[in-house]
Amino acid sequence: MASAQANRRGILLMLVAMACYVGNDVFVKLAAQSLPPGQVLAVRGAFATIFVLAIARGARDGWRAALRPLVGVRCGLEITTALTSVIALSLAPLATVSTLMMTAPLMIAAAAMALRWEPWRGGRLWAAAGGFAGVLLVIQPAARPEVPAAGLACALLCAASLAARDLVTRRIPVTIPSSIIAVATTLAVCLSGLLLGLVEHWTPLTRYELGMLAAAAGCAALGNYALIVACRGVDLSVVTPFRYSLVLWALLLGYAIWGDMPRPQAAIGVLLIVAAGAFTVWTARRP
Repeated sequence: MASAQANRRGILLMLVAMACYVGNDVFVKLAAQSLPPGQVLAVRGAFATIFVLAIARGARDGWRAALRPLVGVRCGLEITTALTSVIALSLAPLATVSTLMMTAPLMIAAAAMALRWEPWRGGRLWAAAGGFAGVLLVIQPAARPEVPAAGLACALLCAASLAARDLVTRRIPVTIPSSIIAVATTLAVCLSGLLLGLVEHWTPLTRYELGMLAAAAGCAALGNYALIVACRGVDLSVVTPFRYSLVLWALLLGYAIWGDMPRPQAAIGVLLIVAAGAFTVWTARRP
């Protein structure tokens, strides 16, 4: 059992990490209003590559491991996750996108049981069902003319891709350094953005847009670091549920910046998804 002080530190850092992730989404959404998805991925990826290379410079060995098939599959899923996230954020409200993306843990739990990686548990199945009922409530009131169905579809596709990425990550041998995987996936996303540029019309970046994408990359890097530190030396059953503070941050910033206010049905859906996810995390940590 971790000390109370360690758990408080972990909770605080988890809150910071989720705030940073939402900050990344905010800056991407602001930039994506005037830039095509490929340009967003390429420019943000360039900044992110600088950050991860600085972190991985101590890893002198293991670079060949980046050529492993599983790492390549993870890179492909990272590209799908990043691209669908950018498109969803450009089309739908921040809180709606963030809430739908938080169904990824439910998808992971269902897939892990279906693949027999984990034992079947009735409670987790009910939690998944409740969470997906929440998805229907979030989507139904948001399905109006100003929120294109494509934005909602991309948010759900992003959650599915995120879940698949994490499932693949579980199968990657622990002998491959995490920093190498981070560099490989970051470069893959950046290169995918450059390739999309062949079929997109890119415009010269303003200082505002450049600043937004640099800030997005910085938030993502800081969020990743805070998340790693938050999960070390703590009781994960205590700290991990605070991951769902991401939805609260998204609701607050979405209202403060764009005036987005969820309808009552959507608010109930958000609560269902958060409760189902927190319950899934709690049961996963039980012996």
